[in-house]
Amino acid sequence: MNILITGATGFLGTRLAAAGLARGDSVRGLVRDLDRAADLRASGVETVQGDMLDAESLQRAVQGVDCIFHTAAVIGDWPDRALSRQVNVEGTRTLVSRAIEAGVQRVVHFSSLAVYGNRHHRGTDESAAYRYGDIYTDAKIDSERAVFDLARSGAIEAVSLRPGFIYGPGDRTLLPKILEALQLKKFMFVGDGSKQMNCVYVEDVVQAAMLASTASGVSGRAYNVTDGQIPALKEFIGFIAEYCELPMPLKHVPPFLAVAGCYTSEYFGHAIGVKQAPLMNISRLRFLYYNQAYSIEPARAELGYTPRYTIRDGLPPTLDWFGARAERPAVGAVAI
Repeated sequence: MNILITGATGFLGTRLAAAGLARGDSVRGLVRDLDRAADLRASGVETVQGDMLDAESLQRAVQGVDCIFHTAAVIGDWPDRALSRQVNVEGTRTLVSRAIEAGVQRVVHFSSLAVYGNRHHRGTDESAAYRYGDIYTDAKIDSERAVFDLARSGAIEAVSLRPGFIYGPGDRTLLPKILEALQLKKFMFVGDGSKQMNCVYVEDVVQAAMLASTASGVSGRAYNVTDGQIPALKEFIGFIAEYCELPMPLKHVPPFLAVAGCYTSEYFGHAIGVKQAPLMNISRLRFLYYNQAYSIEPARAELGYTPRYTIRDGLPPTLDWFGARAERPAVGAVAI
């Protein structure tokens, strides 16, 4: 199979490239910076320079491709609204349109569990409706809708994966902030820390993606992807603290204060155009407070997905990677 990976130099993209090569695929990566793609090329990946805002580069990238793994996106807990829509929504629409013109058979789109909205989830499955609410969530919803709208014609097959909190060696998004907050004794639980999490180790996400690229009868379907466990946040944080020989956090914020502070900070932050995320924002509230338990039964039944890593399997190699690579975050970032 000839595959294209957008965001090929990213945390997930590099794992997908390795899995594709191991499967015997011909792998092409869309990358913004060719210098950062040297390791990919050395491993046998063909690279195409471009990005989601460059329609001509997308057209070049999709030629001769059978399946696209679309990971490229604007992420973060305080993304720019205009850029997020340009990249995540309009860029995705352009990519799939060019793919249809080039005769690509399938696109595996990476969405997010955030599409279900900022609320408590206790077993939410794919039948739940979209729920708009913040810049990141809104763009994820509209990008997924764009993919499925274009696939409805039957000109291309589309599968959307909705992973939980992805972690593993190489993660530079959330775990560095958690580690720093623990080191500086600034980590605070919202409530008693019993909220349920939706973790998934990066290799399990790759497994789901490889299955989604070949499974039959799944076009037009979206799948939740987690490790199938629902660890409490205090269990997750406690494991990290114990493994890294750091003190367990003892600070707790009442939920009503955290929720009120979050939405007030979000409102005024956007109103006055602040560039940095407030200390408490919707993304962090999802992580710290809202229960995030989701069903993965459709992925098990229809894709054959079988998660292999719990946090006790996946956190040790992840935390070892931070130590081995001297990636302990520098003091000074905003604590979670």
